[in-house]
Amino acid sequence: EGYKNPPCEEGQGRKRSPPDHNGRAMARATACFLLACCSLHAVCAFVLPAPPPVLRRHPALRSTRGRVGRAPLLGMVASEQDTKVKEEEGVQFAVDGTETEQTAGSRWAKWYGRAKGDAAAEQEALEEKQAAAEAAALLDADDDSSGAEPVMPLERLVSGTHTSLDWMVLKRALAKCARTTLGRETLREMGALEEVREVERAHNAIAEVRQLREQGVVLPVGQVKDVMENVARAAKGEVLNKEELFEGSRTLVAIREIESLLEGHEEDAPTMVDIGAVVHVDNAIVQMLQRSFDMAGSLNPKTYPQLEELRREIDRIGSSITTTMDKIVASSQFSNMLQDKFYTIRDSRFVLPVAVVNKNKVDGIVHGLSGTGSTVYIEPQQVIDLNNRLRLAEGELMAEENRILAQLSQRLGSQHREVKLSLKAVTEMDMAYAREDFAVKLKAVRPTVGSEGSVSLNEARHPVLVLRGVKPVANDIDLSLSRPGLVISGPNAGGKTVALKTVGLCALLVQHGCWVPALEGSRMDLFTNIFAAIGDQQTVQEDLSSFSSHLYTLNTMMEHSDDASLVLLDEIASGTDPAQGAALAQAVLERMLLQGPRMVVTTHYQQLKALATVDDRFAVAAMQYVNGAPTYRVLHGVTGESHAFSIAKKMGILEDVLVRAGELMGEQAAVTKTLEALEEERGRAQVAAEEIEGTRDALERKLRTTMAREEQLKTRVKELEKQGAEAFLKRLNDAESSIGEVVKDLQRNPNFKEAESARNILGDIRRDLYEEAMEGAGPAVLDETIKVGDTVSLKDIGGEGEVLTAPNTKGDLQVRVGGLSLKTNVERVSKVHPTAPAKKQKK
Repeated sequence: EGYKNPPCEEGQGRKRSPPDHNGRAMARATACFLLACCSLHAVCAFVLPAPPPVLRRHPALRSTRGRVGRAPLLGMVASEQDTKVKEEEGVQFAVDGTETEQTAGSRWAKWYGRAKGDAAAEQEALEEKQAAAEAAALLDADDDSSGAEPVMPLERLVSGTHTSLDWMVLKRALAKCARTTLGRETLREMGALEEVREVERAHNAIAEVRQLREQGVVLPVGQVKDVMENVARAAKGEVLNKEELFEGSRTLVAIREIESLLEGHEEDAPTMVDIGAVVHVDNAIVQMLQRSFDMAGSLNPKTYPQLEELRREIDRIGSSITTTMDKIVASSQFSNMLQDKFYTIRDSRFVLPVAVVNKNKVDGIVHGLSGTGSTVYIEPQQVIDLNNRLRLAEGELMAEENRILAQLSQRLGSQHREVKLSLKAVTEMDMAYAREDFAVKLKAVRPTVGSEGSVSLNEARHPVLVLRGVKPVANDIDLSLSRPGLVISGPNAGGKTVALKTVGLCALLVQHGCWVPALEGSRMDLFTNIFAAIGDQQTVQEDLSSFSSHLYTLNTMMEHSDDASLVLLDEIASGTDPAQGAALAQAVLERMLLQGPRMVVTTHYQQLKALATVDDRFAVAAMQYVNGAPTYRVLHGVTGESHAFSIAKKMGILEDVLVRAGELMGEQAAVTKTLEALEEERGRAQVAAEEIEGTRDALERKLRTTMAREEQLKTRVKELEKQGAEAFLKRLNDAESSIGEVVKDLQRNPNFKEAESARNILGDIRRDLYEEAMEGAGPAVLDETIKVGDTVSLKDIGGEGEVLTAPNTKGDLQVRVGGLSLKTNVERVSKVHPTAPAKKQKK
């Protein structure tokens, strides 16, 4: 340090500097330190357990079309261009991020227990996760060790209600009816509607969709794709690829068609027109995008002829290259130098596979070696210029395509706001179409919807059973302000819970803007809260028994119920002492009704069955039981027995056990048996009455149909008679005119031939008139009072004539009218009784 070389004298070189011993010592120390670090790193790499490989693409290997990258495994780093990783040391990934089938399948199966790409298994697993996610979240949320916030009691109650009612089954089925991904996602995530006007708007849209379909108008909502992300990118100045632009083009075309189809339907589909008021895109841009692509999604050569010209140029150059390469391969000069009798492409250049020993015998450019090193890929001198021209032409084509794609992307991006509004509206339209399809599947009708808390379901059917193809028994359910509570009793497995769920599911359908599976004229008001306690609600996490959990649910219901709530209780307070349970149940129901909800309760407690006699807020109903079996019909105004002994007998309980049970009941057994017998007798009487009522209704309908048909026939007969009379009069007038012409001809030219011709013409006229008169004549009714010489009135033409022949057995007779003799029937004439002798008409 501080040492400087002395200046050089003339003719002498620079003197050598003395060695720097301190610097060398420092370098040696640094090298030793680095070597020690490297050795320690190597030892750790082999001694310490390596982490399991993560199947994730390296950040440096970005997905590009047509390229396959390698991911580093076990600490190895691979470069796409320089470093070659052996196949067994790396897992290949395709453009979409999935492993190639060469090595990924076995690894995936080994690590995850199933083959990757099993779409059915993945979808099934996804649906199972979605179905169980809500319940699992509720189970884990109150676990303090998880660190999650506890779920509020109301949220738990609502979630439990949806689960017990099988609401998610209907919600998933409704979402599947959607035609677009946006519609499906919206329906899956949709919450309950809170206003009656929102429900009415949804119901109006369903009705209008059905009406438009009947008119042959179907909006192409299924052709609208979720292109919002691509349009937003284009609006920011990004250039979209052909596939993205083609999808955007088709979506804009569909939006424009929807806009066009809704024009002129303001009267018959006002709701759909209102939804579609914001559906609009620039028609000029739509037409430009539409012209830019062909049916396959490629840039249209008719719109962009320069692309076709460049493609032809590329084909010509490529043809020249292949011809030259074919000649080279086939020539004797190169036959012994080539490794194989073919040529290939390396780095987009046509090359020959030359044996490595002959690499200096072929003039050209080397483009690489084979994996074994035995083959050299050489671009021959003869095609270098052609390859250069080909690359230039391909670059020019790519540049022109990019210019066009940039222009189209800019035009598509200019519609960002319009597309955003249109997609939102089309999603709502898709929901309307999905609800209408769902209504068809459920055979549902539009109910009356209000905010008074009324329920009047006529022959309502369980929606889930209808969806599964089962034909459930239809029942009537009524709740109102004066009778807000309904207590249903009856045997086990008699249909009480099904009736309870039917009410709840119909309320949820209305809450989500759908129709209900019932008859026309049904009513289901909008309830803000729908609470249900069905089945065993035991929970280990909270250390609650079935009865304790049931009480927890009842307490939550009492805290949150109001006049806009619907409460459904299955076997209320049934998990404890019957006497105490019945008293507790009645107290809960009375307390809850003070808050104004509508309630449907099922029970076996006699105390609750008798509620209607002491509290006029409750109505009672029973499940019908006939001939030892339930019919699943709800009978209003009556209570039902449990039929525990008869059901136990059907289930195979030993006879001596049943006898002993009857002995233990004592006199109550006889009373119960009598009540069950009376109930069955009542059921049979009800069935007979319903059959008689049905028969009477059928006969009345048939009578009304017959009478209506008879009136239609009478009206039709009168119309035909009137038409026949008018036609006959017209024909008669034409005949009289023809006769007048014949008479005039005879007067002008009286001779035998003309007279014979006139006679023939008159005969034809007479025959035509006869056929006209007889057409449509009914069966003959003989009138013996008409005889030769009588004057009769012809009903068809309104004139009078003289009877020339008496009626025969069929009622036919000859009548002279003016100068014509007509054959008619007694049904078509009536005898004239003149007050004075009738004057004879002149011939």
